[in-house]
Parts: sequence; structure tokens; C-alpha cells
Amino acid sequence: MPYRKGTRAQIDERRGFVARMLAAGATKTEIHAAVREKFNIQWRQADRYLAFVTGTNTGTDTRLARAHAGGSQTLLNKMHADLKLVYGDSMK
Repeated sequence: MPYRKGTRAQIDERRGFVARMLAAGATKTEIHAAVREKFNIQWRQADRYLAFVTGTNTGTDTRLARAHAGGSQTLLNKMHADLKLVYGDSMK
């Protein structure tokens, strides 16, 4: 199947899916596998969604990545609540 760029709604859905998996404590490998299977995209694109959600693609907001790595559930819960506000319906 040839490459087609995802619509804004598809991208938001995928980012919401990644955010939910992170909140559930999934590893990077588990997220890659699930995103590839569910959305039929390559691992590099899955990595881009993961970088966006964790804030590591901008270099300005890595709080979620640090919380995930350090196991800070309180911070993860706050970041997840913030993501719910951003992604709204795609988080359901």
C-alpha cells in the first residue's frame, strides 16, 4: 500500500492511543508493536508519535518522558489529564 499522510483526525487518534498506552505503563517496544498493528504504519512513524506525546521531539517539554522513566505516577496522572484536555474525544 502506498504511503498516504494521515488526516488531522487520524493523527490525533494515533497520538491519543500512544498517550493512553504510556499512561498504562507500556514500554516503547510495546507501543511500537501496538501502533503498527492497529494503524498499519511503520515503526518510524510510531516513534514520531511517541516523541510528540512525550515532548521529546521539541526539546522543551520532557516532563512526561521523565515521569514515565522515573515511575512518578502522580506526575504521569497530571500529564495524562493534560493530554485528555488536548485530545478530548480521541482519548475515548
